[in-house]
Amino acid sequence: MRIPAMTLGVALVAAAIGMHAAAGAEPADDQRQCAAATGVSPEQKLTSCSAVIAAATETPQNMAIAFSNRGSAYLSKHDPEHAIADLDEAIRLDPKFVVALNGRGLAYLSKGMIDRGIADFDRAIGINPKNAAGLNFRGNAYRSKGRYDRAIEDLDQAIAISPNYAAAYFNRALVYQDKAQWDFDAYLNEGQYEDRALKDYDEAIRLAPGNRAALNNRGNVYMSKRQYDRAIKDYDEAIRLDPNEPLYIKNRANAFRVAGQYDRAIADYRKALTLKVGEPVKKQIETALKDLGAAG
Repeated sequence: MRIPAMTLGVALVAAAIGMHAAAGAEPADDQRQCAAATGVSPEQKLTSCSAVIAAATETPQNMAIAFSNRGSAYLSKHDPEHAIADLDEAIRLDPKFVVALNGRGLAYLSKGMIDRGIADFDRAIGINPKNAAGLNFRGNAYRSKGRYDRAIEDLDQAIAISPNYAAAYFNRALVYQDKAQWDFDAYLNEGQYEDRALKDYDEAIRLAPGNRAALNNRGNVYMSKRQYDRAIKDYDEAIRLDPNEPLYIKNRANAFRVAGQYDRAIADYRKALTLKVGEPVKKQIETALKDLGAAG
């Protein structure tokens, strides 16, 4: 029975390496759950992959899949230390295991070890130059280092390889937003990078209509272009999809405020304060309410 390696991170392409049951036998539940790409919780994944690993009856290649999939489960539970340990073992067993290299790169990024993450993505892309996921992840890593043109180059390649890769459009839009804010070239080409970001968010939303983060971010770009009605429309949809995200509600309040809809702004600011917000955002909202004469 062929079982794909579990996906790691957003839109990471899974490996298609088979984990075979004994001839004529059905695969055990642990094998199925360890290898399932969807429909299994991280806790189930940890338990089932641990059982496969403990049994030690698989081929080295299939053991690499089990370690990689358990590593991805640890990563999804925000446990990069255990994730890296498992992905190290997966790569030791199969040094050309692109999914595991991508996964370990993500784990390093989550620990703020950007250069080590890039080194793993470099290695994965060297093994498979058509590795769109690795290019996407490396592009994100370069963005975090402020190397925007290098990030765009990787994301361009990821999209050329996989034209329906919604996450790559989303991430390239983020780079364009950063470039618009921080890159000197943006001062010479006013509005150019905001327009590129909008096009990429349009495509990300077309490919993944439920992407509330893309809707919120597109709203932010419209705000920067003073297109407040369009921003509010995007925030409305993001809030419809996630009614309890205070960031989206705060952003819509900001849009209502600059559009002169003060009562609606006050209502949104107060709603956001009833949700879980960090102290810096809370202070921003309280200041806005005070400025609107609605403090307390």
